[in-house]
Amino acid sequence: MAQRLVQKVQSPALPIPTGGPLKPYLDALNNILRLFFNLLSSAVNSVVGEYGGRFIEAPNAKFFSTVDQTASVINTAYALQFENTYLGEAISIAGTQITPLYSGVYNFELSVELTSGSASSKELSFWGRRSGVDIANTARLHVVAGSGGVDNFEYSFTLDLTAGQYVELMWATDDLNITVDYQAAASPRPAVPSTLVTVTFVSALPETLPTP
Repeated sequence: MAQRLVQKVQSPALPIPTGGPLKPYLDALNNILRLFFNLLSSAVNSVVGEYGGRFIEAPNAKFFSTVDQTASVINTAYALQFENTYLGEAISIAGTQITPLYSGVYNFELSVELTSGSASSKELSFWGRRSGVDIANTARLHVVAGSGGVDNFEYSFTLDLTAGQYVELMWATDDLNITVDYQAAASPRPAVPSTLVTVTFVSALPETLPTP
């Protein structure tokens, strides 16, 4: 079990009224306060207790595609498609734009299935774009070779986003004989999405945002 950095809390011992005309009122008030503090301490102790994270809701999403995706022009940026939603808690997608409802630092994990259509070596680029602007230092290169060869590209990164900003995951290739390839289910395996991305909330934004 992880080290507990936040201690559990205990309901306070409320004073007992000793008498006087206000005693019935104070008794009733104490009963209400005692109930409130018991509920509060129970909730707090559940969260800070063993495996308390299971009580916390955090933005998360998983989007994927079941269509083939290709480039029409070499060395040209295209946004990857994710037309299916498996999870979408406080994170939405419209077209190719992934938008969180709340500001924060988010982790993106991308998986792309690739099939080569010729023996030549092909260099592909993948990167992030925030609200229409390429994000510096997010590009990754991937080389695929061999006719009919199947390859998988995986990539993860964290990104600061304010509410309303959106992210697109971009790609480009120097050879058109490459397909971001969906594979239908075939016994004994299920289908293989052409693209899949999971997005998870990591933390609140830092006081000073990093320079893009």
